[in-house]
Amino acid sequence: MKRRRCKILIIAATVLVAGVLVWALWPVGRAFDQAVWADEKQAGARLETADRIVARRMLDGKARADVVAMLGEPPKTGNSSDWNLVYRLGMERGFVSIDSEWLVVRFDANDRVSEYRIVRD
Repeated sequence: MKRRRCKILIIAATVLVAGVLVWALWPVGRAFDQAVWADEKQAGARLETADRIVARRMLDGKARADVVAMLGEPPKTGNSSDWNLVYRLGMERGFVSIDSEWLVVRFDANDRVSEYRIVRD
């Protein structure tokens, strides 16, 4: 009886550890592809790509020129004037999509990325 309980505990612990590892190592979003990013009609792909950019911290410390080379110069919008670069990702995710989601980037005094995130308007 004691052995059976020990085996069950070992199996449960193994499943739990495996689940945590899969969750932690599972890639977030979509790998960056400049052609997909440039096509604003692929809103779902842009959202997933932005998820990966933020999760993997791909813009940390980059110069403005490097960000623009990677993501392109965003069109001028009236949104989020306190951010230096604003990229429209598409309609917000969820059951009722009323607002848009945006990747916003702020630079420091040395023109290096100081902050970026995905926001909704």
